[in-house]
Amino acid sequence: MMRRLLLPTIGLLLAACASTPPPTDKPIEPVPADQPLVVSYEAPEDPLAGFNRAVFAFNDVTYRWLLVPAARGYLWLPSPVRDSVGKLFGNLRSPVSAVNHLLQLDPAGSGRNLLRFTINSTLGLAGLFDPAAAWFGIEAEPTGFADTLARYGSGHGAYLVLPIFGSSDFRSAPGLVVDALLHPLPYLIGEPESTLLRGFDSFQQLAPEAENYVELRGRSDDPYAFFRDLHLQGLQRDDQFPAEAPADD
Repeated sequence: MMRRLLLPTIGLLLAACASTPPPTDKPIEPVPADQPLVVSYEAPEDPLAGFNRAVFAFNDVTYRWLLVPAARGYLWLPSPVRDSVGKLFGNLRSPVSAVNHLLQLDPAGSGRNLLRFTINSTLGLAGLFDPAAAWFGIEAEPTGFADTLARYGSGHGAYLVLPIFGSSDFRSAPGLVVDALLHPLPYLIGEPESTLLRGFDSFQQLAPEAENYVELRGRSDDPYAFFRDLHLQGLQRDDQFPAEAPADD
């Protein structure tokens, strides 16, 4: 979630800071009509602004004084170690994607996720490596219950800030709950160990982007409004220009 939020922001900020290019005699190439240059967005609706700002303030303190310093320490680990940890947790999320692909009436996608899980859990040493992709060309196809709700026409609903997880909405938040119930860890090792491990999973996904949060926050007069608008505009952009489905073989 944080990666989806921060990476587009960096591009927007760099574009805004770029200087005007010098004049040139080279004619300007026309842009095809099917490639929009500018996407307009409606003014964001935020009926829960009071609640959201309070949770954002809590998250902001937690990020800057706890998660970001911890992320800096985590990033000292060699990248191969961090990559293997990410693959292990990604492999554990494969059954969640498999169930949601099935709910989205995509049994082929569900089967591919289960096959990846089987291969990586055995040949990949519990998921520390990804032979499913490297040896068999079976790439990850992550999805969640929020995507399942979207598949059946559910709207995003009101903007909502969740503790720790940050920007969300009334479609994504229930998706997190259902995906947590589908996660295999609680059925393998029980509580509270599974909750701690899933918390670490969220942390290791956040860590590479944590430093960017502080930098981007410092560039905004109203950090809450900045991250809210970025989240909502990202949703509108994805709705207007959805990723193309892979071509059938």
